[in-house]
Amino acid sequence: MRSAAFILLLILSSTGLSLHAQPVWVAAHEESALSFEWEKPFLSNSDGVKFLNSIFFLGYRTHTSEALSLIVDLPFSNYSTDAVDEYLLGNPYVGLAFGEEDALISGDVGVRLPIADKDKWVAASFGAATDIDRLEAFATEAVPAMGLLRMQTGIPGTDLGVRAHAGPSILVFMNDRGDEVMDVFLKYGLILTYDEEGVFAQLGYSGVYAMRHELEDVEGEAASQIGITVNADVGAHFWPGLLLRFPLDNYLGKGVDAIFGVNLLFRL
Repeated sequence: MRSAAFILLLILSSTGLSLHAQPVWVAAHEESALSFEWEKPFLSNSDGVKFLNSIFFLGYRTHTSEALSLIVDLPFSNYSTDAVDEYLLGNPYVGLAFGEEDALISGDVGVRLPIADKDKWVAASFGAATDIDRLEAFATEAVPAMGLLRMQTGIPGTDLGVRAHAGPSILVFMNDRGDEVMDVFLKYGLILTYDEEGVFAQLGYSGVYAMRHELEDVEGEAASQIGITVNADVGAHFWPGLLLRFPLDNYLGKGVDAIFGVNLLFRL
């Protein structure tokens, strides 16, 4: 447990720089907002799998000051076949974001409340394979803590920008697993952005690397993907968007061919 506490301390101390939070593949606006994200994976073997199998997130963020925001979300996973029918409420996220929208260095830090039902492990595994950037949202019997550090900059004379992120995600086990006390992952990404008045688009690469894992054959494995999103301002503070991701190497779910998604952002 001392190792877990030490790494958690590193997360908190590393975020002393100016930070701002956002899901990786949602329009990156810093105003207070409500959001809805729906993601549908397309599987290599979909025999008996219901079409509406998907995950979704309900999110809310609000400024508490110019340089501080509170972020929360609720994740859900629905997996239904002829043999299995599971609907899972995942681990709610509570986090803080520090800094301003145009900061060169930004990020976030937070925890997820460990309420995911261990008996619904199929829906949990399905959720983690669908959204590897937030795999801890569907972890069972573990306390998830995570932090991301981001660097972003615009390309002079254009509406283009570049954003990179990296940071740890830690799952501290709640049950006895012998000498193993936690899994440790490293998240990473590099994304090209286009931000013109009324349109926000992203094209990039993200992934997660298993630095420490209770399963030896998983430790050292990576799950990565390429993705594209487009959001548009349709008026009344409403920003709907589309998402498409393609897994490259995904030890979490080798049968996922692509993920299609819709996100809705309402700026308050």
